[in-house]
Amino acid sequence: MENQVSVFQDIQLFVDIEKFTSKLNEIPNPKWLQKTPDGKADYIPVAIIENELRKDFAGLVQFTILSERRELNEYIVTARIEVFHPIVKAWLKYDGIGAVQIMQKKDTELAAFAEHKIKNALGKDAPKSYAEAIKNAAKKIGIKYGANVNRKFEEAYEPEYTLQQTLEEVTPLIKKCETNDDLVLLWDTYTELHTSNKFKFLFTTRKGQIAKGK
Repeated sequence: MENQVSVFQDIQLFVDIEKFTSKLNEIPNPKWLQKTPDGKADYIPVAIIENELRKDFAGLVQFTILSERRELNEYIVTARIEVFHPIVKAWLKYDGIGAVQIMQKKDTELAAFAEHKIKNALGKDAPKSYAEAIKNAAKKIGIKYGANVNRKFEEAYEPEYTLQQTLEEVTPLIKKCETNDDLVLLWDTYTELHTSNKFKFLFTTRKGQIAKGK
């Protein structure tokens, strides 16, 4: 009996983790998206990302610059986001890198960059590199923070343990359906299961049984 309770508690922990992870993998608010200067891509401003992280992790977020350097005419920053996961009760670390070309006079050759760099350019370009590094790190935390932005093929987060728990909940309800209308109502209620082959199989099987008068 103790082993059964322990297994249940372990599964419940994963379910709780998945519920929180699902929150981090919601589709970002379309109002957050802005166009890059050339209009060819979308991005979420770093201020929004930082604010959303503070909301989602109750302020338990840290942003750290790990390194910074100039490489030829680019300024490169690596940064780290640390968040305290409320379910697993641990600090998690996500690293990112950002690089921005340092502003220089028009048509300047790379070899002559040092003499033709625009004055005080790093005052603007260094923070941009930091912002890119933070955005890069945040994408690793979840879709909500821009992981799928500008991707041709978007990945979706599918919670395995939560899905199984819901299937166990819905299976006896499917068996109780007596008409196709009952099945349709149940289908519309559990929209999160529409991509589950097991749910489709249970649904189709019961539909066939109803047609045969079983």
